[in-house]
Amino acid sequence: MEILAATISRYLYIIPGGYFLVQVLKKLFSKKYENPEWRTFSFRGITMKVDISKSMGLAIYWRGAHDWRPIFAMEKLLQKGNTVVDIGANQGEYSLWSARIVGKEGKVYAFEPLSSIFGRLQENIALNPDLQKTIIPVHLGLSDKKGTLKLYSSDLSNEGVNTLYKEEGSVFLEDIELSTLDQEWEKIGNPKLDLLKIDVEGAELPVLLGAEKTIAKFLPIIFLEINQEACKAAGYKASDILEFLTKFGYSFELIGLRGKTTKVISEKLPGFCNIIAKK
Repeated sequence: MEILAATISRYLYIIPGGYFLVQVLKKLFSKKYENPEWRTFSFRGITMKVDISKSMGLAIYWRGAHDWRPIFAMEKLLQKGNTVVDIGANQGEYSLWSARIVGKEGKVYAFEPLSSIFGRLQENIALNPDLQKTIIPVHLGLSDKKGTLKLYSSDLSNEGVNTLYKEEGSVFLEDIELSTLDQEWEKIGNPKLDLLKIDVEGAELPVLLGAEKTIAKFLPIIFLEINQEACKAAGYKASDILEFLTKFGYSFELIGLRGKTTKVISEKLPGFCNIIAKK
């Protein structure tokens, strides 16, 4: 029954208010697991394997995506043949959706530094043979300079909150290797970059600083998750991100329900949000 309910539940994304119906179904059928509990499913042309004992895996399993808003927005902006960089690719959710749109003519470079999560990313790419030539997984973190830093988790039940910035109660995960997008993009050959997605739990500004040349050259559309508490832990303000990108002529939109966007008002930026920066 759980499999049938989850299959139906994933398609509720198409109706306004479907999120709340999903929560009802999830509550009825979900259990608490002490150990990893894997599910493999296919939906809208992609296949994923997720651990439903973790909060992100559980959300993806029941909803098809842990957050549909950025995906709706990406689907409006991406085109066949585009090149995408996914920084903080995690288990491959956004990389897979992007690859499905850009097709064999495009490329998705998926950067993920944590070894265990990178293994899941590789496995999810392998589950989608038609996308394997499109997605290039890179076992690396990106920042403003090369080096090695410690990666922590503020919540081991959530795969999406790994961070470079230790806080009270954080758990050490592993030492990770860092580079900059400018250096890595030069190694690749400086191909045209159309869309840059960054979700790195407070390290967004260092990533942008290390991508300054690439941004200046290609002016890609930039998707950013902004968590003001994470920015504070990293030692800067969320508005610093907007100020950095403004010098390239970017304007900003807040991604709302079903991917609809509204103009960002810097002084009213929500504590947690997803924004689009466009030239």
